[in-house]
Amino acid sequence: MGIKLISNNTLAPWSSKVVPPVSRGLEAWFTLDTDAARFGFNRALGKADANIIGAPVAFATHGRFKGLSNYLQTKVAETDEVTLIVVGKAVNPIPEGASTTGDANTPFYVGSYRGQSVTPGVVGSAYGASLYHVAMQSITGGAARNNGEGGATSAVISAGGDVATEWGIRVMRASSRMATKTQNLTKNLMRESTDLRARVLSDALFRIGSGTAAFGAEVDISAVIIHSVVLNDDELAKQVEVVRKRMARLGILV
Repeated sequence: MGIKLISNNTLAPWSSKVVPPVSRGLEAWFTLDTDAARFGFNRALGKADANIIGAPVAFATHGRFKGLSNYLQTKVAETDEVTLIVVGKAVNPIPEGASTTGDANTPFYVGSYRGQSVTPGVVGSAYGASLYHVAMQSITGGAARNNGEGGATSAVISAGGDVATEWGIRVMRASSRMATKTQNLTKNLMRESTDLRARVLSDALFRIGSGTAAFGAEVDISAVIIHSVVLNDDELAKQVEVVRKRMARLGILV
């Protein structure tokens, strides 16, 4: 039998699990800074740690990852409902003409992009739920949908007005019962798709700092939170308040 201790407004050691304001559907809570050897520690209660692949680089405020080379492989499987919360930024400017489906110049925050469909009746590739940049002035969220012909479409939605190389809290929420919503909460940007088709799930587990293909650029990430439910606006605000307090202690205002 154990005891759960909750200490409000304190800086807990990296090895402590968290009890955030909203624990509904919480699958992963990673805080990334100082020591790359501990990047894989999942602070969500009762949830598995991630594997460190390659050699991510630690800074005092964040970790630096390179797509397809240095990243975290989590044990978190995709679900119909999903909320992704990331504090991060692209390391380098994204040149005009970068591929909208990812290339060596595009950075990837977190997602299950891409694997094979595990949704009954849908065969072939499934693009997963993901957050990434394909242009300097936007943040893109993807959550694959059923194309009605036995396959999946990537179903992305980008919120313009972003600056990829600036720190921000970026969010994607989606499910079969709601359209995909992509946000940069630091800049108060939001765009919602009109696609209400059923979700198609990927067999790829969530990765941090890399997809399984295409996205090869470097990305700086300080925190990643994954929920297997869609947080409502009030829940999201409560969760983000905690994130902002940590970032302020690290000297980054988001």
